[in-house]
Amino acid sequence: MSGWQRFGILIVCCFLLVVLFPNYDTAGLSFVGLAFLMWTGAIILLTIISNIFGLYRFEWLQKTVTFAVFFGILYTLLWNFPQTDKVSPINKLKHGEYPTKADIEKGLKRLTFNFDFEHRNVRRNENFVNQEELKKAKEPVQKAGKGNIKPLIKVLTGDEEE
Repeated sequence: MSGWQRFGILIVCCFLLVVLFPNYDTAGLSFVGLAFLMWTGAIILLTIISNIFGLYRFEWLQKTVTFAVFFGILYTLLWNFPQTDKVSPINKLKHGEYPTKADIEKGLKRLTFNFDFEHRNVRRNENFVNQEELKKAKEPVQKAGKGNIKPLIKVLTGDEEE
């Protein structure tokens, strides 16, 4: 297996960890980022060493190294991932606390961005919030404008005392 495949395994492991165990704070994301960088360096180093010594010719050795990298990634992520309840994910799994559907939904929701990609237009319902209150506020002004306009101008300009 090549370094790109090991790198793909690393991406999948980090993604699954963040989705399956969503009870983390900013320290959790920092940990995943640093673990990702560390394991990326380790994968690059292993790939360079296997290319220097020609170990890429031995398929069974490449598979063994890939399994070792995979279990090393799982070990470091599951034992050290900080949770808000101070219990590592591996201890949760040991005690039978498996991720539920609600945990997965919460984890996926934490990874999404809340952008409004819907085009704005005049006829959207969100543009007509509180329209009844605006109509009620305009009624006295419209009634005052139907008669003599001079009292309305005096009220608006503040010249009522004349």
